[in-house]
Amino acid sequence: MSKAYTWSSICNSVEITDNHFHLDPSGRKELAVKDFIKAGGTRLVIVHKPYGPWKKISAFQSQVETTLKLADKARETGAKVAVVTAPHPIELLKLLEFNSPSRASEIYLEAVDYCASLVNENKTVGLGELGRPHFEVEPSVWNFSNDILIESLSRAREVHAAAVLHTESATPEVMADLSRIAFEAKFPKSRLVKHYGGPGALEDPHGIVVSLISSSTNIETASQSEFMLETDYLDDPQRPGAVMGPRTVPRKTRKALEDNILSEDQVYSIHTKLPDSVYGEFL
Repeated sequence: MSKAYTWSSICNSVEITDNHFHLDPSGRKELAVKDFIKAGGTRLVIVHKPYGPWKKISAFQSQVETTLKLADKARETGAKVAVVTAPHPIELLKLLEFNSPSRASEIYLEAVDYCASLVNENKTVGLGELGRPHFEVEPSVWNFSNDILIESLSRAREVHAAAVLHTESATPEVMADLSRIAFEAKFPKSRLVKHYGGPGALEDPHGIVVSLISSSTNIETASQSEFMLETDYLDDPQRPGAVMGPRTVPRKTRKALEDNILSEDQVYSIHTKLPDSVYGEFL
């Protein structure tokens, strides 16, 4: 079987899924989706990102509505899409700048509840990015963020949502701590995704699903593990191609297959079996 035929057979028989993909109303939007599809991609997990600061829940809801509209445009372009929305953990810190901790948590969790309601309405499949600061903060802020994460995951569990985590870079110790948090929230780790993962997350994922940044080095290092692939494409007009471009996941998958780093069974697991088990349905 030729290499070209192998890639063609893969594209015709399984999905090619980018597990973490942002769209921005000021970005390339459906043009980025077209690039993904032309490279061989078929499915996107579109994750809400903050489009600007907000202090009131109505402003947050308006931004999420923008994400839902961008996802619909992606579907019209030809991609199958699963949508994940949540107030970003950094937004909790911004709320703390203007509010007491109790008021900041009230506003943030109201936003979490709104996103949970979207899962109930079958408009989205999960909550994300939830998490905690990826940089050093005061211990009181760190503990506060972890407490809010536990409560957010508890609320996500109540609506049977998937959850996507934004945290510091993962090590086995970080994954163990995230596992502890999932246990406290009674959240199923089989539907909990460590976004922006690397080999450190895979050393001992503690049952949490790892979404790997799609570098050739990462894929080769992790080739004997179970993972999903992502670009964390930002669609930021000020930083074209950041974090990785929209063509990256299908291109890196094809190269890994042709170089015998990944088998067809592994491609099926990465792009179809595991995403289906986490998110349930792409529309």
